[in-house]
Amino acid sequence: METLKRDRSPLGGALTLLVCGVLAGVLAAAAAFPLVGIAGMVAEDGVDSFESLPTELTKPTLPQTSYVYASDGKTLITSFYEENRREVTLDEVSPLMIEALLAAEDSKFYEHKGVDWAGIVRAAVANQGGDSQGASTLTMQFVRNTLIYSASSIDEVIEASEDTYERKLREARYAMAIEETMSKEDILEGYLNVIYLGNQAYGVHAGSYTYFNKPPSELTLAEAATLASLPKFPSYADGLIDGEGDDGDIIDRRNWVLQRMVDLDSITQAEADEAAELPLGLDPRPVRSECVDVATPNWGFFCDYFKDWWSDQEAFGETERDRMSLLKRGGYKIVTSLDPELQDAAMDAIHDEIDDDDPRALGSVTITPGTGHIRAMAVNRVYSLDLTDNGPRTDGDDEKQSSYPNTTIPLLSGNEQSSGFPAGSTFKMFTLLAALEEGFPLKTTLPSPMRYTTMYPADAKEDSACGGYIDDGVKHWCPSNDGSYASGAPLNMWGMFGKSSNTAFAQLQQMVGTSKAVDVAERLGVTFYPGSGVDQNRDNLDSYGVFTLGMGDTTTPMDMAEAYATVAAGGKHCEPLPVLQIIGANGEELPEAVEPQCDQAIKKEVALAAVSAAHCPVYDSADRTQCVGGTAREAEDFGRPIMGKTGTADSDRAYWFIGATPNAATATFVGDPDNSSNADLAANFHEQVRETGVDILKAAVKGLDKKDWDEPSDKMVNGKNLVSIPSIECMDADEARSKVAGAGFEASIAPGQFDSECKEGEAFATSMTGSAPKGSPIYILVSNGSDYKEEDEETPEPGDDASTPPGPGDRD
Repeated sequence: METLKRDRSPLGGALTLLVCGVLAGVLAAAAAFPLVGIAGMVAEDGVDSFESLPTELTKPTLPQTSYVYASDGKTLITSFYEENRREVTLDEVSPLMIEALLAAEDSKFYEHKGVDWAGIVRAAVANQGGDSQGASTLTMQFVRNTLIYSASSIDEVIEASEDTYERKLREARYAMAIEETMSKEDILEGYLNVIYLGNQAYGVHAGSYTYFNKPPSELTLAEAATLASLPKFPSYADGLIDGEGDDGDIIDRRNWVLQRMVDLDSITQAEADEAAELPLGLDPRPVRSECVDVATPNWGFFCDYFKDWWSDQEAFGETERDRMSLLKRGGYKIVTSLDPELQDAAMDAIHDEIDDDDPRALGSVTITPGTGHIRAMAVNRVYSLDLTDNGPRTDGDDEKQSSYPNTTIPLLSGNEQSSGFPAGSTFKMFTLLAALEEGFPLKTTLPSPMRYTTMYPADAKEDSACGGYIDDGVKHWCPSNDGSYASGAPLNMWGMFGKSSNTAFAQLQQMVGTSKAVDVAERLGVTFYPGSGVDQNRDNLDSYGVFTLGMGDTTTPMDMAEAYATVAAGGKHCEPLPVLQIIGANGEELPEAVEPQCDQAIKKEVALAAVSAAHCPVYDSADRTQCVGGTAREAEDFGRPIMGKTGTADSDRAYWFIGATPNAATATFVGDPDNSSNADLAANFHEQVRETGVDILKAAVKGLDKKDWDEPSDKMVNGKNLVSIPSIECMDADEARSKVAGAGFEASIAPGQFDSECKEGEAFATSMTGSAPKGSPIYILVSNGSDYKEEDEETPEPGDDASTPPGPGDRD
């Protein structure tokens, strides 16, 4: 018998290895499916014995990009994503794109049942020969990518992507089961949304915008072939959208796809040749990623506020991490309240006065009364993490970074690390409201001397300390008016607010109690952070005198716009709200998430009375108020009803202008974010701040209905159930106190002495004149005799009755 000779040549060995490799692959496949074998793997009922599909495949929840727009719903502010993706339907994709992908990735997609066994054998043979071919069908790619993108741990990612027989066979098994549970169209649609196309673009929607700035429905043949070339070779596009890199590989791959489409009769040879002659023609849309990459750098502060707002909403998840994950994966379309035209106008008004590289921050926030919608957040800063070229700090601390021109510090909205700027007299609004709530009418009249000695304690070292000691080492706090403008005759509430009398408001705060003024401020939205004057005096607020002058507390333009918007809305307080509409990836709106959160913080009649007084600083006194003075003449010709207030922090550390109409409220400030103690920073800049604030408010109401407020009620103007305060001119101080107490008031002698025409030591007036609610604290003011003139004793002329004393009105 002839002995069989084996071919020991290299070629024969290679063929043996090749056959063995192929058989090994087939045997491995058979081993993976012992119940049905190879025949069962391709039979229609073969999937009945397969393990259940994971929910990631039956109900895939791929992360999708959330897009954030301005109030017009069109201007893109930024996007939030873990993977840049937006799902589309087949109807939203050009047929050319679909044909190109099928030609490049799986030309037999409509023929196989999820696995192309002939392709696997062909690839195995080619790979054994040194070539590198893939055998994954489009369905298998859909399975693999879906499992990867739905993974919740690195181990799951590795399991879904590792190059092993086990993974490939599991993938094949899932692909065949998917083909039994999903239509070809659904699989194709899922694939179009899951493929990675380089440059952080996932799916054809992201890829179409990333490279060509157009929806996938508008892709040309050349553009579709370019995208179809990327699933296997996404690295070909590296650097291209930045104008760098070599486009040779991607053009070669694109042209290969075009020829494949010709071979499959999807297009003609002429169409392919024409497309192959074209350049790539990339027109990338800038990728807006969170708040350091917004469409316009100064929009970053609004974006940052929106991000914080979202992370605080319990409706979006139990924890802040859950909420931010939902934003980055949920595929929302979010229409914010940011008005791009108003934002631009606000920035123009700011830049007319100051540059971005100025240590001073000039900023403004505009809110809509009655809804809380934030329409603009503008400041002369660039929202950026790059601080390398920032200027030196004004406090000389070289170990810290300054905030100009680049910063991400929330200068306009604040937090515990950045609590805002000294408030100045803007806080007088809260004392005014507290007094109105306690029953003091607008006609309440108080002295407005140049300097007033209060019952509040002050540090003996302070310039505002005077008089005798209240306690060991503690003197009285003695505020002064800023010059003689607000000093002189007694003022009612219109005059007090219009002239911004420090001494009158110190007395008004004594009458109602600091704690009540603070309560009003907090109801209207003001936050007092740790370390503030209010925080340090919580246990004894009624001894905290400087509150009404804004000397011990900082605040933000967001809080002040919120507070004054509450007054402008008739006492209706609304939390600041940065969104108008949220639409989920399924197209359904989430109305409950954008509903304004409002409550009636103060009674409407109280708010309208405060509005009446607040007309005075801005010269709006048309037949409705008893205004005298005004500190913001820039608003005199505003053209529609307006209320407002100015505020100067002590030592000119900051300056404010707050203006409001019934449908817009704007808070504008200047201050030093790096050094709140920077004296004279706002000196000679008051007019510029007022002009900026007025210009922004004018832009805010442009195109809005011209609205007005109702006039205050007679009760709020004249009071109700008030008790007359007795006259005590030039009386013994103790007798005067008894007289006032007998009328039903809480009477006490004010510390210190004041200029008057009465003798030194005599009571010459009460702290309030006219009438007041019964039980009100009334202070007896004692004369220092500075203006007293002793009358000469004259000999009576004959016939005169010298024994008749002069009447009450006969004193010279």
